[in-house]
Amino acid sequence: MTMEQAKAFFKEIVMECLAEKVASPNLDEELPISISDACKLFGISPPTLRKFVDLKLVRRHDLGPKKKRFYLSELKEDMARLEEMHLGDRERFRQLGISEL
Repeated sequence: MTMEQAKAFFKEIVMECLAEKVASPNLDEELPISISDACKLFGISPPTLRKFVDLKLVRRHDLGPKKKRFYLSELKEDMARLEEMHLGDRERFRQLGISEL
């Protein structure tokens, strides 16, 4: 294999890998978002979101002592599951002190 053939070979591999990443439809959903952005997206207050996290109903990623983040794809799944639970058992949510959803 010549040097030119090797360069062409690796360039083709790199371009295919980049095309797969760019073409991914859920790439934006995997960007981390802050607590305040998550609250705005779903129309809930920060204390409610924190309560969901404490009850392990919503996944959160701790990236440092003051850096808490959510991933949009996970948040969408968790909030959809919470909505189903809320519709099925509103009294349980009231007992947990959760009034909004």
